Amino acid sequence: MGLGSIRIRVVTSRDEILGLGTEEMAVHLAFRPSDRDLFNLVKTCPGVELLQLPASSYDALSKFIKMYLASSGIHLVKGDVSGHWHDLNNYFVIPAYVLEKIKELKVQGRTEEEIIDEITNIRKISPDMVIHLLNSSFLASGAERPRASKI
Repeated sequence: MGLGSIRIRVVTSRDEILGLGTEEMAVHLAFRPSDRDLFNLVKTCPGVELLQLPASSYDALSKFIKMYLASSGIHLVKGDVSGHWHDLNNYFVIPAYVLEKIKELKVQGRTEEEIIDEITNIRKISPDMVIHLLNSSFLASGAERPRASKI
């Protein structure tokens, strides 16, 4: 069985956080979150394991909040959801073929830099996201992966 796509829930305002479902596994906050917003996200989505923020928001986070997210089991990634139109879909999708390509390049023994270069040429995904995918459970194949959102 092949790999499934990864759906990243795109949240454009703090008002959307409390309306998220508990099943969300990956979230992109397209606004600069306060500490309270991040606490609300962890409370509302207890299973979230990936949080992506634009570079400006990522760089503005305190050491405390980064440690809090890490201790909550949330991997923090810097990047954007290029080409995503929130008006049309609440999710940014990383297609299965991208995950298959990352896995293939990893098996071939390619370096991290080579994999990042090739994947970012295929699809506009941040280098941090590629590194996360390269080292995460999202690349596990076979039966259902316990923590991956599939579509």
